[in-house]
Amino acid sequence: MRLNRIHVATAAAALLLTSCGSSPPTAPDLPDEPSPWPTPATALTPTATQNASTVAPAPTASARPAEQPVATRRGSIEKVAVTATLYPVLRSGDTATANLQIVSQDPGQTFMLLDSLGDGNTETASKSLTSVDGLRLIDTAAKQAYLPAVTTDGACVCSPDDAGTSDYSSSTWVTVTFAAPPATVTTLNVSVPHFGTFNDVPVL
Repeated sequence: MRLNRIHVATAAAALLLTSCGSSPPTAPDLPDEPSPWPTPATALTPTATQNASTVAPAPTASARPAEQPVATRRGSIEKVAVTATLYPVLRSGDTATANLQIVSQDPGQTFMLLDSLGDGNTETASKSLTSVDGLRLIDTAAKQAYLPAVTTDGACVCSPDDAGTSDYSSSTWVTVTFAAPPATVTTLNVSVPHFGTFNDVPVL
C-alpha cells in the first residue's frame, strides 16, 4: 500500500510538471441546443382553397420528434398564397394540443385569420365567430371527434385567442387545446378547415 501511494504521488507530480508553462485547455465548443418549441405568433384571415395540394415536409435530422413536421399543404387565405405545416399532437396530462404553422409563401404579403379556421358555430366550441376552433382531433378507431377546449366564458383555449385572429402577419403559429385521448392512442387524424384532414398524426 505504501509503494502504491508513492507511485501515485510521483505520477501526480509528473503530471503537474508537464502541465506547467502550457495554457490551460480550452473547453470544446458545444453544439447549440435545439431551439425550444416556438412561441405562438399572432394572426391570419379567411377564404382558402378547398383543394389544397400536399407537399412532403423536409425533415431536419437535428429536430426533436415534436419539432418534426408531419405534413405540409399549400392553400390560400384572402387570396394570399400560404403554406400550412402540421406538427405532432402533444399530450400533457389531461390535455393535448394540435400545432400548426401557417406561413405566407411571399414574406412580403400578410394575412389575418379571422374566421378562416373557425367552425362557424357559436354553440359547439367557442362563442366567437373569429376563432380557430374549427380544428378537430379524430379517433377513427373509436369513431370519436374531439372538440377544442373552452373556458367558462366560452372562449377557445387556443393561440391566437379569439381576439387575436384580426392581427396581420406573414407567419402564425396556431395551437388548439383538446381533452387528451386515452394513453393507448398513439395517432389521430387532425382536421383543419380549408386544408383538409391530416391522417395518422403522431400523439407524443
